[in-house]
Amino acid sequence: MSKDRELVLVSLLQEATRIANEADHIADAGLPVIQAVCAATGWNAGHLCLPDERDRRVFVSTDIWFEDVPGSFAGLRAASEGFRFTYGGGIVGQAARSGRPVWSPDVARDANFIRSRIPGAIDGVGAAVAFPITARGVVSAVLEFFTHEPAEPDPRLLEIMAAVGIQLGRVADRMAATQALRFGAERLERILDSCVEAFVAMDEGGMITSWNAAAEKVFGLSKEEAIGRRLADTIVPPRYREAHHLGVGRFLTTGEKHVLDNRIEIEAWHANGYEFPIELAIWAVQDAMQGWSFNAFVHDITDRKRTEDALRAAYEHEREAVSRLRELDVAKSDFVATVSHEFRTPLTNVIGHLEVLTSGDAGELNPAQARMLQVIGRNSDRLRALIEDLLTISKVEAGVFDLDLVPTDLTEVLVAAHAAVGPRARRRDHRLELNVAPRLGAIDADPEQLQRALVNLLVNGINFTPDGGLIEMVARLDGDHVLITVRDTGVGIDPAEQGQLFTRFFRGTFAIREAVQGAGLGLAITKTIVEGHGGEVAVDSVVGAGTTFTIRIPRERPVWL
Repeated sequence: MSKDRELVLVSLLQEATRIANEADHIADAGLPVIQAVCAATGWNAGHLCLPDERDRRVFVSTDIWFEDVPGSFAGLRAASEGFRFTYGGGIVGQAARSGRPVWSPDVARDANFIRSRIPGAIDGVGAAVAFPITARGVVSAVLEFFTHEPAEPDPRLLEIMAAVGIQLGRVADRMAATQALRFGAERLERILDSCVEAFVAMDEGGMITSWNAAAEKVFGLSKEEAIGRRLADTIVPPRYREAHHLGVGRFLTTGEKHVLDNRIEIEAWHANGYEFPIELAIWAVQDAMQGWSFNAFVHDITDRKRTEDALRAAYEHEREAVSRLRELDVAKSDFVATVSHEFRTPLTNVIGHLEVLTSGDAGELNPAQARMLQVIGRNSDRLRALIEDLLTISKVEAGVFDLDLVPTDLTEVLVAAHAAVGPRARRRDHRLELNVAPRLGAIDADPEQLQRALVNLLVNGINFTPDGGLIEMVARLDGDHVLITVRDTGVGIDPAEQGQLFTRFFRGTFAIREAVQGAGLGLAITKTIVEGHGGEVAVDSVVGAGTTFTIRIPRERPVWL
């Protein structure tokens, strides 16, 4: 190769480099580069092909052409107009697929020059060469050059053109970067517009630069109205504006931040001139060219605040109601204790005089008088038992119900309880049976209260067993515990009500319907007494088949009592 031709090719590369540095788009650089190549190499025409926007695997002919003699390649230009080169089709498609130049020494003899099939397309055309322009590993354009006469491949020209392609690839790289940046910005804008939270951004001068669709709804201001306005005068309430300016200024001068990078609750300003509560998450980003930008997601929490206020008011109301109920409960307990205590003294006098009358010490009674006094006596005993139950419940609620656990002959307690309810059972023609295992021995117990618990269970069985039924109490040892069961053949207890049996003042459906005597305190007191001994009481009942209560208490005082 001559020295002059080498200098020309080097000058071509320098010119292509200059053009590439100044161009922003491959189409802008295409024509100057084609002209420079034709001038340096003596080729007669050049042409630019670009990828189809809808399918980048297909390249299409553009209107960027150069002919050293205008009209000398008219047939080829007409055949190329609108032509689509598929991936690998023709010299353009082959260059696009391989990423390397494709030289056709004589297009008339080259089957790969597919435009030759169009009549008149290759009139006056000798050789052709296609040079790919690659950006980021992908062919982004193909340059075609043509001569009037056939020509064999020129290795040096191919080398220089490869370098030219690299320079034009830089233009394509810038194009791709610009497109990616624009696409990223558009994508971010679409994401922000579809976001359910308001997004607002301002520059370091305080001007609004971004405002999504949710922000339009939250603040009542369109994007067009908001962009370019001062943020402080737009969404910051008047009472906070001075603090806002001071905070931004302090951050820009010292880097000190109080609100940034935190999620806070604060008031915002609506376009209609009122404050409303928001939740705010704000952060700052610095750009070398544009300085600081401040970005924030804003969530309107008006509904949440209303709900919180309503819940808070309901809670306060509920707390006041509970406090009042507690006061009423205490007053009720005090009243029950006071009234019960006041009843006890006159009732004791009544019972004492009844005993004098029934003993005959006050004179002989006729049969009618004796029967009436017996009725009065039984009802007095009922009333005394009720008063004792009320006093016991009052002590339990006050936390002063204490048991006096001492070594106790359990058999004596069982016999005493059995005897206490005998008259009541006989009036109903019940069979009242007691079965005590031998050598039951002594246990640590409060004999008076334990007898009371057993009497309550026996009376419960008598009350809920039809006349002529069986009420049986059985006691036996169970290791270091004693098991006492009270079984009846009565009406049984509805399963839905069994969980409430040991609740104060609870009376089952049957008791209410049949007007069974009692205030619903006996079983609650029994449970308190048994647990006070460190034991437990359970119930097993079948409607229509009877009920069994089981008491299990330790023989010795539990360590925690």
